[in-house]
Amino acid sequence: MVQHEVSPLVLTFLSEHVDNLQQFQVLLRMVQGGDRWWDAASAAREVGIAPDEAHAALDHLAKHNLLDIRITGDVRYQFHPGTETLRQAAQACVDEFRRKPVKILEVVTGTPRRAIRDFADAFRIRRDDDR
Repeated sequence: MVQHEVSPLVLTFLSEHVDNLQQFQVLLRMVQGGDRWWDAASAAREVGIAPDEAHAALDHLAKHNLLDIRITGDVRYQFHPGTETLRQAAQACVDEFRRKPVKILEVVTGTPRRAIRDFADAFRIRRDDDR
């Protein structure tokens, strides 16, 4: 796979916030869903995965500051990143997925996580005291 065909912003976001295909699928649907609130069962139905996989994906994305959480009779999640930078990066992933779905899926599923992180880190500007 030729990784440079995917933008550095998207590579960095995926390497830092998405560990597997289920998380990416859930994130994709949530970004596209706008203000919709999701529980694990509705996310599972929408994406076509098991409810426990959807629950794990939602929890992971929430821990990465991408979702707002509401406790009702069930735990519900909404796409609401904690920063505008996260929102823009997530939207960039969705936009790039629309243009190059195979390339994005290759990044999410086919390349060792360390290689993606190393490539994405090459585009980061760091100060000497960041080490």
